[in-house]
Amino acid sequence: MVEWESEGIGMIHPLWQRYPDVHRQLEATQALLQARTQLRDPQINALVQAQVTAGGKMLRSGLMFMLARLHHVDNRQLIHAAAAIEALHLATLVHDDVLDGAATRRGQATVHPSAGNRSAIYAGDFLFSVYFDLLADAAPDVADVGVNARAMRRIFLGELDQNSAPRGAALTIHQYLRQIAGKTAALFALATYQGMRLADGTEAELVASYRYGRLLGMAFQLQDDLLDFTGDHRLAKPRLEDLENGIYTLPVLYALQAKPALATTFAAAQHDPAAKATAAREIRALGVPQALQLATRYTQKAEAALQAFPASPERADLVHLTHALLNRHQ
Repeated sequence: MVEWESEGIGMIHPLWQRYPDVHRQLEATQALLQARTQLRDPQINALVQAQVTAGGKMLRSGLMFMLARLHHVDNRQLIHAAAAIEALHLATLVHDDVLDGAATRRGQATVHPSAGNRSAIYAGDFLFSVYFDLLADAAPDVADVGVNARAMRRIFLGELDQNSAPRGAALTIHQYLRQIAGKTAALFALATYQGMRLADGTEAELVASYRYGRLLGMAFQLQDDLLDFTGDHRLAKPRLEDLENGIYTLPVLYALQAKPALATTFAAAQHDPAAKATAAREIRALGVPQALQLATRYTQKAEAALQAFPASPERADLVHLTHALLNRHQ
């Protein structure tokens, strides 16, 4: 069992125990976010707070701290910037849950089933306001606001690309990679860039940190796709969940490219257990190896981006974290 597979409710993910200073910073980040996300409505407040403390990896804020460690920076600005990133991420998740009709996330009830879609949307909007409030505390410079605004634009465009795709229609691989570049990788890149920005990195280091985060975000999402077919029962995400929901992830797209006739079986997998088993077997054989190969390439490129920084124990820690992300499927 790898370190990614156990998530304690209301606790910092065990992943960060390897880095005690980051673990401490994440505790402070979570406490600040809890304080800033209090709502007057008791029911909605309880649901939002449950999401805040649901035991996720806090990977984006953790990466921000990991980049700042390269220059040994640890200050109040970083905590506020990390809480801002988490608020932005949580806001997008609350809205996603409404669009997807998801009843749970990280084992916790989502906002909309109990509070209704309207209240959930407003709760997500409130979290966006928390993001800007925390951002103003952390990075009052206009240039920093511009970087965050452009990142939000990429995130929303990725969401629009995903939701504007015809229901049940397969994407091209290029379209899919463009979607996740906006939906997932943009927020990773913002986190790593902000960490280096608040650590007063050079222009070259800022470019490298942004590139590292973007490539790592791509690899992370591709590994998430792979977990649907390669993960085991101990993972928080059930196996074949994406397949049952008819979601065209990269392994599916590669398999359909190799065997177009698989499309019929894939469509039937949503309601036919036999078709689901057949589709899973075919996708593991035809799609998973290629998807894993691409995820590996993204990860290797992310690691290469770190070579812009001098060799140090902190850089070695980032390399280790990068490898851990690649090996989540094992």
